[in-house]
Amino acid sequence: MKLEICIHCYNYQKRLCWMLSSILQQIGNIPEIVVSISYSPDNGNPTTENIIKLFREKGLNIVDVVLTKEQASNRAIPRSLRMEKTEADWILFADCDMVYESTFFEELKNKLETDDYKNETKVIGADRHSLDEKFCIKYFEEDKREYPCIIENVSKIPIDFPLKWITGKDTCAGYFQLARVQSVRERNQVYSGRKRDCWRRTKSDREFRVRCGGRVPLLNFSSKQYHLNHDRGGPEIQR
Repeated sequence: MKLEICIHCYNYQKRLCWMLSSILQQIGNIPEIVVSISYSPDNGNPTTENIIKLFREKGLNIVDVVLTKEQASNRAIPRSLRMEKTEADWILFADCDMVYESTFFEELKNKLETDDYKNETKVIGADRHSLDEKFCIKYFEEDKREYPCIIENVSKIPIDFPLKWITGKDTCAGYFQLARVQSVRERNQVYSGRKRDCWRRTKSDREFRVRCGGRVPLLNFSSKQYHLNHDRGGPEIQR
């Protein structure tokens, strides 16, 4: 099984290091993972280019998708590009500030191979543990690590962060929208037809679910994914 994790990074480069560290540290019988990262040039501190370079050197298979600054404000654009070009069996559209427990993708692979999901054509959604926004912002403001870097044992760190909420399994929100590539392509391989949608409004996420015929939950799934909640303010916010 080949899985592409499609990530769009817009100003949250430090959190991206956490996310990629958690993918790098997956254990067990995991699928063949390709990570595609879309970004505009020289965006963020550290730049996304330097993060990609580091994690490639550590062994992640990364495809970079370079966008214009105008394109970078709409995550539906790179998601549509990757749906057209991916060679994976499944594609997971994800935000750039998620942290996965070390067994997450082994359990995901096992689930997708069961009769419940192996022929699924709708979008699959899953829980997230959304961590307290103020705590996360303060944590990264005080973080003394020199980025880009690998965050060791990264999935164990958010366990001690205060929790804001847990979303329901049937949400299929933009942080986790898993779809069978062949099924989406049979529906014209487009993530969103609204070129001017802003990613913050999530219109493209809803349209994608509608185009795929709806959504289904990832039931009885024990491995957690953590959302490193962030302030959606201006560029002065420490990310």
